[in-house]
Amino acid sequence: MKQYTMRNRNVPISLHDAVITEATVMGSTIRLVFADGIRDLFKKEAVWTGRATVTISNVDRDSSSLTRFDESTYTVCPIEQLSHFVKRGRFEIVDELYGYRQLLFRCMWLTDTTCETVEWNLSHASELVIQWEDEPVEEMYEFDSL
Repeated sequence: MKQYTMRNRNVPISLHDAVITEATVMGSTIRLVFADGIRDLFKKEAVWTGRATVTISNVDRDSSSLTRFDESTYTVCPIEQLSHFVKRGRFEIVDELYGYRQLLFRCMWLTDTTCETVEWNLSHASELVIQWEDEPVEEMYEFDSL
């Protein structure tokens, strides 16, 4: 019997708990801005970066989807609607999964009147480009102990 062990990849950057503050969909390219930064895992302990930008090129829009879930139903939305979600509320990534030419983000969309789960499945044919500033946003995610 033959065997191959697939190892978990250590991803040195995480979008988990990051809030998308701007989203642009132009043709087959999606650009995300995280004004409050993302998690930098290059160091021994995770730290928040400064402002970050993620560019995803060569997105296959026919194989990608944006699905909005409410209490008992779901709605599949066009990818272009991502910027609508970002502009109308807080759009936070709560889970991320990276596969071969595939990205899956589970997000929470929070407005004054709603809290919904949105899953964003992207099929792409290029590498993911992440840029960030070294200076972290002022202790936004630090909590004082009581």
